[in-house]
Amino acid sequence: MQERLKNVPLKPGVYLFEDEDGKVLYVGKAGILRNRMRSYFQSDDKLHPKVRAMMRKVKNFDFVVTDTEVEALILENNLVKAYQPRYNINLRDDKTYPYLKVTIGEEFPGIYITREKKDGVSRYFGPYTDVTSLRETLRLLTGIFPLRTCKNLQPRSRPCLNHDIEKCAAPCTGRVDKEEYRGLVEAFLSFMEGKYQGVLREKEAEMRKAAENLEFEKAARLRDQISGIKKLAEKQKVNLESPYNMDLIGMVTGQKESLALVFRIRSGKIISKDTFWLKKAIDEGPAEMVEIFLKRYYDDNHDIPAEILLDTLPEDPELMVSWLEAKTGRRIVMRVPHRGDKRKLLDMVLENANLLWEEKQQKDIRNENILLHLSEVLDLEVVPKRIECFDVSHLGGEEAVAAMAVFSNGVPERTSYRRFKIKSDQNDDFASLKEALKRRFEQARGGNVAFLPEPDLILVDGGLGQVNAVKAVLDEIESDIPLLGLAKKNEEIFRPGTGKPLVLPRRDEGLKLLQRLRDEAHRLALEYNRQRRSRKLKDSILDRIEGIGPRRKKALLNYFKSISKIESASLEEIAAVPGMSRSAAQNVHDYFRKTTGK
Repeated sequence: MQERLKNVPLKPGVYLFEDEDGKVLYVGKAGILRNRMRSYFQSDDKLHPKVRAMMRKVKNFDFVVTDTEVEALILENNLVKAYQPRYNINLRDDKTYPYLKVTIGEEFPGIYITREKKDGVSRYFGPYTDVTSLRETLRLLTGIFPLRTCKNLQPRSRPCLNHDIEKCAAPCTGRVDKEEYRGLVEAFLSFMEGKYQGVLREKEAEMRKAAENLEFEKAARLRDQISGIKKLAEKQKVNLESPYNMDLIGMVTGQKESLALVFRIRSGKIISKDTFWLKKAIDEGPAEMVEIFLKRYYDDNHDIPAEILLDTLPEDPELMVSWLEAKTGRRIVMRVPHRGDKRKLLDMVLENANLLWEEKQQKDIRNENILLHLSEVLDLEVVPKRIECFDVSHLGGEEAVAAMAVFSNGVPERTSYRRFKIKSDQNDDFASLKEALKRRFEQARGGNVAFLPEPDLILVDGGLGQVNAVKAVLDEIESDIPLLGLAKKNEEIFRPGTGKPLVLPRRDEGLKLLQRLRDEAHRLALEYNRQRRSRKLKDSILDRIEGIGPRRKKALLNYFKSISKIESASLEEIAAVPGMSRSAAQNVHDYFRKTTGK
């Protein structure tokens, strides 16, 4: 690699470090490729420990030359998304917050609440931290802008209830033309962008015109819409005297992670507050963290204002501005305000960021103390920072599944949750648990990063029987990971090799943490089981039989529990199912006799 470095050009571009299997470990950009890459190949004592650890795994590198640094920046973003390298910054929203989605790519756009990944076509507003408040807002908005909220637009002979209560213009029935409906969509988008005055003026003009034409019902509807718009506009958190359109970004940086807080101001109103946590990859400084955040935040964001105010400028602000101007096609200002109203606004953002940071630090310390306490009462050799809990679910031996919930540092790590469709004995909880554990560790030890790292503690939902079943698996794979079972009835803790359970006080914080994890695994398994049973109800061999609709299909499956039992049932047994007629039962009986030849 040292020899290859001599041939790396002195030009802008992107470099990729790979391990011995060709897997990309890190992607970076540089104004001068050779100089930047050479900095990684110094003696160990000159490298940061994390860089040193990464370079020990690096067995090869590649690079792509670009004409400009802006091109390199864009390419770096794309490659980080494509490869998800281990040593690059991981940007995640602090929660899976819901958005308000407007499907503007459709002929008659709809609006609804979603948590899905942005599709690049629709308009998204949010994220919103309070989904209850969002639903109430959507209810009010559909009263003002009667747009459809159904996800699939299908022609209908008569409209649904939403049209009857004046919350949908019913494009499914042709009662509104494209131009009029598109006007409603544009007004809605303007409202969501904070442009209330223009929408109000248009609505007031429409109301006056309707009144002049003696269309009093229409005028009354418009009057109610105007009243609703004014009420919603009053709910804005902050109303500034100047009609600013800008983003305010404050960042708090710690040793392992950073917090970025974004206040979006449109038409002088704070319309959203976005919170992001960034895990440090190596040892990035504040300016580098800001640059990484800006690239990730604005890459998929189409709502980029003309002014961006920060408390710390990125490493190369001119390069960042050039990139944003190329995206928007207009001039962008990026600066640190030092006085006046804008400095006061930024100070408000920083104050909020510091409060969030302090809150999280306190929560982390509390969780650390709980885990330390847990390690002491359970006599564990290490503090269980990563705990995995397993549970199984089935209905009468049908559609058996298992689930793995994960707590990391005392909080749910939902991206690590896993579900297993049980392939072995469907009516044996012990066998199902053993299968799930085996598959989990086989995947991890086979190199599947989705199952790494291995846990510090394993918890199972159940008593000594479940614990012993899992212990057999751990012994088989020669693992010494501590194992517990938490039985629901008396909240007793069982450990392998000990018949007497450990009983902690009901108010013990360690017990509460284990209960939360156990309940999360139970919920996950139950949801997966229901999902599979629902899918089975929707797609069944019974759909091919004449006279068997959704109700009779459900009744048959609930009664017999499986297709195989229906297949072997007599005509009288099938006819005895609630809701079955003699002719329908005969059809079912004849169908299975014909297909099986029995």
